[in-house]
Amino acid sequence: MTDRRGVAVQAGGNCGVYASQYADAFKTVYTFEPEHTNFHCLTHNLRQYKNIYKFQAFLGTGTEKTSGITNPADQQSEANSGMFERTTAAGDIAVLSIDNLGLTDCDLIHLDIEGGEHDALHGAEHTIRQFRPLICLEWFQNRDQLSRLMDSLNYKEVGMAGGSDKMFVYKD
Repeated sequence: MTDRRGVAVQAGGNCGVYASQYADAFKTVYTFEPEHTNFHCLTHNLRQYKNIYKFQAFLGTGTEKTSGITNPADQQSEANSGMFERTTAAGDIAVLSIDNLGLTDCDLIHLDIEGGEHDALHGAEHTIRQFRPLICLEWFQNRDQLSRLMDSLNYKEVGMAGGSDKMFVYKD
């Protein structure tokens, strides 16, 4: 979907599957995974890649300091290692913004972060407006909010990637 293959930003790194695939296609990949065990696995699984920068952090607006973490599946009868979410309580997990990375290029932003996509996009507005990357978002929560934000950023939907991620491109 994009011919530009310089920088990919991927959040919801889990154990490194997306990051490894992007590392094979992009010059540089930034991946974010807040949960301790998943981040340990991600680091181990991606150790051979020299073009991936790994952060044990949430993505947000850039105004937050730290956050706690919870897994909603703990209160249900299911277990999903990817369902970790930020809490409102203070914690030890950093909350970073894409804009604060100081990127000089950005060709793809892929966010699969359990409802945190809206805040992460707000924390990436400068980067998005400057580089107009392809954007892929998990499309379960905050759909109306995300639709309005993508429209305000002058993006249009171009399809689904897999069963749950929606892809957007800048409207020319």
